[in-house]
Amino acid sequence: MFRIDDNGIGYDTMEVRSADTDRFFTAKVPFFFSALQEAAAKHSTLLHCGIPEFVATENKTWVIVRAKMTVEKLPAWMDNVNIETWAEQPFKLFAPRLVTGKADDGTVFFNTISHWVVIDISRKRPIRPDEALRYFTLPGKDVRFIDPDIGRFKVADDFTGHRLPDFKPVTNYYDTDTNEHINNISYVNWVCDAFPFSFMDSHRIQTIDCHWAKQTFNGDDLIVETYADSEDPASEDNPGFFSRVMKREADGSLVTAFEAETSWVRRDQ
Repeated sequence: MFRIDDNGIGYDTMEVRSADTDRFFTAKVPFFFSALQEAAAKHSTLLHCGIPEFVATENKTWVIVRAKMTVEKLPAWMDNVNIETWAEQPFKLFAPRLVTGKADDGTVFFNTISHWVVIDISRKRPIRPDEALRYFTLPGKDVRFIDPDIGRFKVADDFTGHRLPDFKPVTNYYDTDTNEHINNISYVNWVCDAFPFSFMDSHRIQTIDCHWAKQTFNGDDLIVETYADSEDPASEDNPGFFSRVMKREADGSLVTAFEAETSWVRRDQ
């Protein structure tokens, strides 16, 4: 049962289900983004600013723009992941949210800093972040604080190494959300799908810094491009990659819909 304490910190527990795991019975990366999305949704819903109520009463909706996640350890099937989440003071144009997941013994599984905006649907413009955060109690820095500044986001031009074969995702019904556009987590799935099975068997993502740039819809012509820091990333212990989901416009040009910088470690680390 999700609960919120007097400091505005939300708590929940998620069990890793078999559907959340890979062929090694450890949590897939999309599981952590599902935990982020679920924590944000429950926290805001209990404070009467969740998306369904927000849309119905104020014609506004939450949109995630960026998230940086560090996965310290992969939980296994049937492990409990104890979630803690809270809102931070506004950062630039964003309403930051922090989510951390821990084992029952306190071992940290993952930490995430995410940047959100609230969109006024009628005006198709974001509202001020302090207005978006007025629904939340923000914990004092002496209680809980993580700096929401996650630095400059790299772009593909910053990577001069090897380019992996492109991957072409096909959207399906379960990729779409209530607004009929592609769900945030689908992009993370596609980025992972672009890597060879042999690499996924030997490595796992340790950090992922991602940016949702443009909405896409069922039937859009999409392609995933993946760039490596080096010519032979599969042989390295700690390779780095830049991935982006590109959308083909009506005039044939390609625009970035989603991009992610990832660093990897071998599975035995």
